[in-house]
Amino acid sequence: MISLALKMLIGNRASCIGVIFGIFLATLLISQQSAIFLGLVSRSYRMVTDIPAPNVWVMDPVTESEDKLRSLPFSYLDVVRSTPGVAWAVPLSISRSSIVTPTGGFDLCQLYGIDDASLIGAPARMLSGNVRDLRRRGAVIVDDYSAKGVLANRLPDGTRVPLKVGDSLEINSHQAIVVGICEITQGFYPQPILFTTYTQIQTFDPAMAGRVAFILAKTQPEANVQKVLKAINVQVGLEALTSQQFNDKITEFFLKTGILINFGLSVALGIIIGFSIAGQIFYIMTLENIQYYALIKAIGGKRNILMKMVLIQAAVVGVIGFAIGIGATILWGMAIKGTTLAFLFPWQLLLFSAAIVLVICVFTAALSIQKVFRIDPKALLGN
Repeated sequence: MISLALKMLIGNRASCIGVIFGIFLATLLISQQSAIFLGLVSRSYRMVTDIPAPNVWVMDPVTESEDKLRSLPFSYLDVVRSTPGVAWAVPLSISRSSIVTPTGGFDLCQLYGIDDASLIGAPARMLSGNVRDLRRRGAVIVDDYSAKGVLANRLPDGTRVPLKVGDSLEINSHQAIVVGICEITQGFYPQPILFTTYTQIQTFDPAMAGRVAFILAKTQPEANVQKVLKAINVQVGLEALTSQQFNDKITEFFLKTGILINFGLSVALGIIIGFSIAGQIFYIMTLENIQYYALIKAIGGKRNILMKMVLIQAAVVGVIGFAIGIGATILWGMAIKGTTLAFLFPWQLLLFSAAIVLVICVFTAALSIQKVFRIDPKALLGN
């Protein structure tokens, strides 16, 4: 019966390809749009994941992310450092500053000011230069994507020459020297990301003098993290969160923008396409083969045999369509790697997409099975 079911499926080539295409399209929409959404979400809290050293982030209670924050007085750093259970605490300043390249290119950048002494918060992966050179006057480290893109020098013929160590920039009318090129997680907004020291950022942006955006802290190995958080949170004007809690807070802020609804509609569209195209074509294919099912019933074929035949057909087209759709999604993700487009495909997304396709296939098979069960073999054979 399995070979017969496959012959019935392959025999109607046009319908078979149509069902596979429907499931492929549904899989592609569901997995691709979900991967883009997850990629954008991961970029929203990239600052936290790119700075793994601290396990506690201290901020103003109204701060929701690096894009919506209220700075703290520098004196609060001593409050955190004196909290029982805190091993160390360092400042992190963030400034949105104007930046001008030697060839006159202009953009707005995200400028991070890290602790001068420990350099905690500096990029973990340097492509050129040395993090310790940040202690030089006017020194900055630039992210690799911006160095090759918006901050690249343009020759008269239009050719782009990537920014390199030793080049100069102008930040808020102050000269800056590039001492390193780093590789970091791209931000949600396609703007240059630069690093300097806490002392230097106050020169580039005088409004940052005596202020910090965040206080990064590490608890002692034997300390109870929750007790440390509680001890800091009793201070007026301070909120302490673990790295995971801060990730969740940023994600919640990010989802308030309505982006979840937009991508949710795209996923819903993929599900609708799967149900409508695959379901309808598979049902039509069953009708075209209904005389064979009637013949099987007439010679004593039981319901479980008919059901297995339909399920096998649905499983075959489902697996093929799903495999092609996932393959296309992964290839697309590889093609956009290194661009401004976001893409994240964890194994959980693979299971999610497979579950949706499974529901579509079961629904599709159920419609056809009901039709096969209701067919009267005498009426058909009589024709």
